[in-house]
Formats: sequence, structure tokens, C-alpha cells
Amino acid sequence: MKREVRAGIAGLLFGSMLAGCGVAPELESPQGNEELEASTSAEAELDAHRDDSTPAAVARYGPAVAYGDGKYFAVWTDVRTGGIWGTRVKPDGTVLDKGGIRINISDETGSQPGIAFNGTHFFVVWGGRDGVDGVRVKPDGTVVGPVFRVIQTDEFQGPTRVACSPKICLVTYTVTGDTETVIFVTRVTKAGVVLPSSDRSISAGLNYAADASAAWNNSKKEFLVVWSDQHGEGPENADIYGNRVKEDGTVLDDDGFPISTAEGAQTTPDVEWTGKNYQVVWSDTRNGNPDIYGARVNGQGKVKDPDGIPITIAAAAQTAPRIAHHNNKSLVVWDDTRNGPHSIWGSRWDEDGDVWDGSGFPISSEGLAQQYLPDVAYGSDKFLTVYAAQNVYEPFAPHYIVGTRVTHQAQVKDVPAIPLTRKY
Repeated sequence: MKREVRAGIAGLLFGSMLAGCGVAPELESPQGNEELEASTSAEAELDAHRDDSTPAAVARYGPAVAYGDGKYFAVWTDVRTGGIWGTRVKPDGTVLDKGGIRINISDETGSQPGIAFNGTHFFVVWGGRDGVDGVRVKPDGTVVGPVFRVIQTDEFQGPTRVACSPKICLVTYTVTGDTETVIFVTRVTKAGVVLPSSDRSISAGLNYAADASAAWNNSKKEFLVVWSDQHGEGPENADIYGNRVKEDGTVLDDDGFPISTAEGAQTTPDVEWTGKNYQVVWSDTRNGNPDIYGARVNGQGKVKDPDGIPITIAAAAQTAPRIAHHNNKSLVVWDDTRNGPHSIWGSRWDEDGDVWDGSGFPISSEGLAQQYLPDVAYGSDKFLTVYAAQNVYEPFAPHYIVGTRVTHQAQVKDVPAIPLTRKY
């Protein structure tokens, strides 16, 4: 594959999905309106939130979440028609769309969505059969069609993520080929118009880069895109790199700059702008088993913590971190196996670089045995952490999506968690 990819009308076709640094198993295409019944034991664990709907294991490969216009919006891959579904959640934990909203209204099936709020609409993107697709959703849950094509390529790998400024949304994704895997971005207007994009990646060529994420800096009027980059050294030596991109698409840092080049592998990064600095978090194997590390990057692209800040270095594995910010603190959440099964933990991290909660505190509660693949958003004085849950660890098998609210004081508000995937 050439480093340059042209998104012409003829385009290219859709390829495989990426999870972490390796190729993930293909998702089976949902047939019709298949819904899977919740097990008796799982329903019992989630029974505290039962009303006129029933928790249902209809999700595949975890959720994403954003906040806007006074409500949270969680989206996920679903076994039902279209493959991309979601629900809105009020700040008090009330689920507004008990049966879920079908977001992908096209005839194709999508997977691994990302979501952001652009000030007027929720902006949802996902991997489709022949590229990356997207659609806008009003705060009242109305899907504003038609679905638009972000990029057409048979060399796409997920996950797809998105960050929004007041004017445009920046979609990040990975393009792969015979000799390299690189990061591309595409801009889309608030009206859902896909803008012309550079035919050059924002990461170095002849290389393996993956898992891009982005944040908007309203002070500098630019995005910071971060990703995991092997730089020809193999997956056991992957590093974290970043690149700044202006609203007009100008790339400021050529092939990107290093954020963490520690020993071991640094993977699955996420990033948030705090008003003073970017906070970047990732999973890190410098100590053997994966831990969670972070670093601050200022608006000029200078890394303030080149050695990294340990967010948690607990026993066993800590992976898949996500971050959300409010005032002077961020909440970092991750998948944790210190107690054996997968569970969701978190820690607060402030703008001065101080970590407030030692090795972290548990967010997910006992019940379903495996809880993993978290995401987090802040709104209305609380963080909402959403994640996959089931009795066995099979991310591509049907599972529940649940949510837990956390306060600034690290108080977990929902025990058991709120079931977001439901059916009547």
C-alpha cells in the first residue's frame, strides 16, 4: 500500500477490524431484528433498575459515550438491524430510550462506533462494510439522515473515533496495507458534509500505527490526535505519538512527535484537553504486566512528563484506559484484572499531574463476572462510565452494556450498574 490514500468516488472497499495492536476477529453480521434474551441470573443482578423493560444482551464489542444538551448518549455495536444502536441517559441515571435507538439507518451493518457532541448534534461514526460511515443525532434522539460516507477503503481498520470543535468534527481511523499501517483523519462539517482531506497520513509511513484518538483544544483552535506507533520495532516496543491538526486540516507536526517512548509497549491511548494541557493516558508494559500511565502535553506540543506518570501500577493487567475531564480533575477509567475477573476501576488525575486515588478505586460492582471495555464522559456534575458486562469474557459475543455514575469525590452512585441495553 502507498502511504497516500485517495478518497475518490470510485474509492476503495472495507477491510478488517483492529482491537488493540492485533487484528480482532470479524463480527458476525446481525440477521433481521435478532434479540437475545437476558439470562435469569443476569437479570437478577440488574433487577434494581427493572421497570417496564428487561436487560438484554444485544451488544457486541463495547460502548462509547458523550455528553451534550443535558444528557449522556451511549452507543454500541448491536446484534440488531443496522448494527449501531444507542440510548440517552439523564443525569439522574434515567434511561430515556428503553428499547434503544437504531442509529445506523442505512441498509448496511456497522460496528465499533465513536461519538462526540458538536454543540447542536451528537455525531456518531462507525466502521461500515465498505468504509467509515456517520450520521448526526439530535439531542431528542432523532436520527438526521442520510448516513454519510467519511472514507471508502478496503484498507480500513477500527476503531473509529471522533472529536468535535464548534465548527467541524475530526474523524480518526487506521488504514492498513502490505507494508504499513498508518493514521488518517477526515473533517466533517456540522451539517454532515465531508470535507476534502489530505491524501497523506498524519503518522510516519512504512510503519505500524493504530488506535487513534483525538481531543479539541478551544484555546489554540486545534486538535491533538494520539496513537500507538511501533516505528518498525514490533508490537512489544510500541510507543505513543501525537500530531496537532488545525480546523482547516493543516497538520502541524509532520509525522508526529513522541509522547512516550518508554521500555515495553505503550498502547490504546486516549486524550482530553483540560483548558491548560492535554492529558494523554495509555496502557504500558514497562513493568512487565500492563499498567496505566499518563502524560501532560501543552498547547505547543511539548510533553511535560516524558517519563510518564503512573496512574496505576497494581498487580495483574490494567488496559484500555479512557479519560474525561471537568474543572481541574480528570477521571481515568480502565479494564482491571487485579482480582482475577475483568472489572472497571478508576482514578482521579489533576492538572498539576497528581494522582488522587493511589492504585485506583472500583467502579463496577459485583454481579456479572466480567466487565470490560469502558468509556467515560462528564456532564451535569457527574462522570458516566459505560462498559460491557457478561458472565464470560467474550468481547465479540452478545453482552450487556451498563453504566455507572461517579462523582468528583470518587463516589460510585449506581450499585448495581444501570443496564443500558434493554428490550420490552
